[in-house]
Amino acid sequence: MIARISRLGISGSFLLLTAASVATAAAPPVFRRTGIAIRAPVGWFVTTEPLNGITDPVQRFAVSSYRIPIGADAGGGYVPSSRGVVAQLDEEAPPINGGPWPRRPAHFTLPRLGRMETLDGNRWGEIVFRDHGRHFYIFIWVGRHATKTQVGLLLRALDGIQIRTP
Repeated sequence: MIARISRLGISGSFLLLTAASVATAAAPPVFRRTGIAIRAPVGWFVTTEPLNGITDPVQRFAVSSYRIPIGADAGGGYVPSSRGVVAQLDEEAPPINGGPWPRRPAHFTLPRLGRMETLDGNRWGEIVFRDHGRHFYIFIWVGRHATKTQVGLLLRALDGIQIRTP
């Protein structure tokens, strides 16, 4: 009798662990900081580790299809993966740049790719927008061998960014 109860206990524990794993895998965690939230695709990475030495605008996060090495300096020689995609969200805080900042688009689209002044490599694009009285830049890297699926997942994650008033 004890052996039977023990087997049922182990089976029940296994089922609970399996169910918990499936539930966790179904919904990737939400990254939240400074009134900004993003849900990265399953298996992707979000970091606040700076991608370059620029401090104004302030980098809020970088989301990527691969793990960016700690200490990578995209303005000091590090070029992101040719097989991956990266988006860096920067905020002008406080918003001091006068000009006409466009409203956040309903859906982000891939900008024209080329060189950026402070980021190494030639596959970067920039999007500028305002949301809830805040001014943002998104710098997007698309590696030469990145897939359309990766680009689509990145743009969908950016569409889902939630921004609150500071």
